[in-house]
Amino acid sequence: MTLLFRVPEPIDQKRRDEIIEAIAKRVEQFGMLVPAIFFLEMHKPLSYITGQGLHFLAPIASVFFNTFEDYAYFFDDRNNVELLIQKLESLAEKEEERARELKAQRKAKKAAMKAAKSGGTMMDEAIKMSGENPETTDNIAPK
Repeated sequence: MTLLFRVPEPIDQKRRDEIIEAIAKRVEQFGMLVPAIFFLEMHKPLSYITGQGLHFLAPIASVFFNTFEDYAYFFDDRNNVELLIQKLESLAEKEEERARELKAQRKAKKAAMKAAKSGGTMMDEAIKMSGENPETTDNIAPK
């Protein structure tokens, strides 16, 4: 006996983790980590309804997208959405840390360029601040 259509099974943990990675990678690629976190937090209570809506659309959408039913099962469980939010938050923290490091590097580079421009030692800085010009100052007593 042959089945006319395949009944998909709910996703396992490995597939769930693959979906989380795929979504997180795509969101990070577009630079939308924080807006995605806000959106998912706001709509987390509706995730089951979203999953059911995706199940409703699956017969049509599965023609174009092979993994559509997997995403429907993914959104059926609120815990999966929470795991996705946690993944996006960790990526946002890493991005923020990279931005802080880059800012510190730029600041250090700027300070080094400023020190190189000033051309010198602390004694030179002190002379500049006093307003004296050491080349024109006559250190010989008057005759």
